[in-house]
Amino acid sequence: MKIRKIISAVLMFFFVVCAVSAYSSDDDSGAFRSPDSTKRREDENCGVIIQANVEAEIYINGKYLGKTPLATLDLGPSYYSLELRKDGYDTLKCKIYPKKRYTYIYDFKLEKSFGYINVKNAPSGSMIYIDSNRVSSLPAEVSLGKHTVKIRKFGYEDFIEYVFVENHKTSTVHARLEVAPFKLTNFRVSRTTMNPDYTSGIGKVTFSFSVTNDGSAVITISDRYDNEVWDYKFGSFSTWEQSVSWNGTGSYGETLPDGVYTVNLVSEGFEQSYKITIDRSIVYPLSTFTPSGSGIGSLPCAFGDGVNYTKIFMDFGAIFNGDGDHFESQSFPVSVGLIVDFAKSFEITGSVGTFITGKGEDNPISASVSFKKNFSIALDSNLKLNLAPLINYNFCSSYNFGLLGTNVGNGLGVGLAAGLETKIFYVGAVGEYSFGATKIKTKNQSADGFVPAEDILKYGITASYLPWRNLKTGGWLACYNNHVLEAGGQIIAMPGSSSFCCDVEASVLADLTAVNKNIGINAMFGLSYLF
Repeated sequence: MKIRKIISAVLMFFFVVCAVSAYSSDDDSGAFRSPDSTKRREDENCGVIIQANVEAEIYINGKYLGKTPLATLDLGPSYYSLELRKDGYDTLKCKIYPKKRYTYIYDFKLEKSFGYINVKNAPSGSMIYIDSNRVSSLPAEVSLGKHTVKIRKFGYEDFIEYVFVENHKTSTVHARLEVAPFKLTNFRVSRTTMNPDYTSGIGKVTFSFSVTNDGSAVITISDRYDNEVWDYKFGSFSTWEQSVSWNGTGSYGETLPDGVYTVNLVSEGFEQSYKITIDRSIVYPLSTFTPSGSGIGSLPCAFGDGVNYTKIFMDFGAIFNGDGDHFESQSFPVSVGLIVDFAKSFEITGSVGTFITGKGEDNPISASVSFKKNFSIALDSNLKLNLAPLINYNFCSSYNFGLLGTNVGNGLGVGLAAGLETKIFYVGAVGEYSFGATKIKTKNQSADGFVPAEDILKYGITASYLPWRNLKTGGWLACYNNHVLEAGGQIIAMPGSSSFCCDVEASVLADLTAVNKNIGINAMFGLSYLF
């Protein structure tokens, strides 16, 4: 009996030692974690459900088992080392000890890994940037790892230092800014050709440059006879970037004639000049938006604008369908978009819109994007030939929507516009082929009145007349798939000398193959602003 008791005592001792060892042999594995809740099982097994406030990787005894939340995991009754890992968060380590006949449920909360950056000895009023982001308070909380600290103050050289931030620790940067000698650089002009008859955009030019410290500078403008007509004196500087605008008038507000003017910037150790041309023959283009680029009505045109501009626009109106005697509204289209003309010959346009049907159904959504390149060939002093290849992509959420189901397609399109242009007249032609999809009505109608059309061929002619610089009239005639004929006219006006434009257009479409008259009327109004 004594031997049995001794053996039992020894076995119990070893059991306790092993249990304690399993619990505490690895200090890095964390303390014991009690479950947040338990569920009684009907079998002899034990299970674990692991949840967390973020999706984290789960490791048990160093083995990857998946990500949280993890459904019931059957384990034997024993101590286990549990780790939850996620980038940007502190690794959570603990020990768990599930028991038979229970499912243990754990809800963990992982804390974000972060450190701090502090800056000392920076002059009052300094701007502090961490990884290009300006910070307003210190110490600044940042992620772990390497960071770039930049300290700026006008009149000083930029101070840059790289720091490494450890978890929950603060890295301190000791600023050492040195006074910057005065230096003027990067003198530039916003445009080299202007028309001062406009109040904005091409009606003014902005001169700008950069400085490193307080100083002075003078900008003078002289005519072709070296007579000074305008000047501006910078008395002192308190920031790096400097600029001033000139509206093309003289020092006393007098009107200056067309010609080439010399802009000269003089400062300590710096002098640079530009040539600026005042040309009142340069005007903003008066054109409207089409899904294929700027044009007349619904047809894109090959304009030789010769001026860079950006136009934002909004178009809205009404579409009616009928048989000639009776018409009913089909929809009220609304669209907004942007036209960007750059390098004086390239154009990019884009738009989004909807067709409000008012019939208690989803309103179709439309969108378009296009690119156009204009070429101009001078035939004589007042006449030029313009060519413009174009490419576009159109989208409409309703497959059979559009005027008579013909002018809205989904897909890629290519085209070519050509025209003869003078200062007051434009006459042109255009052809487009869209690898799109729509539905069109035909003479032998299907059950729903529409049949699919995988491609759209669109061609037509355009003409416009510019009686005044701020007023333009135009008209167009187009044909779709040799099936629908469209004719329309428009008026575009730019009141006063502003860059604000408005336009009104109306068009009639007729189905040439319909047994009964099938006519559509489109009335649109547009607003736009030129930059």
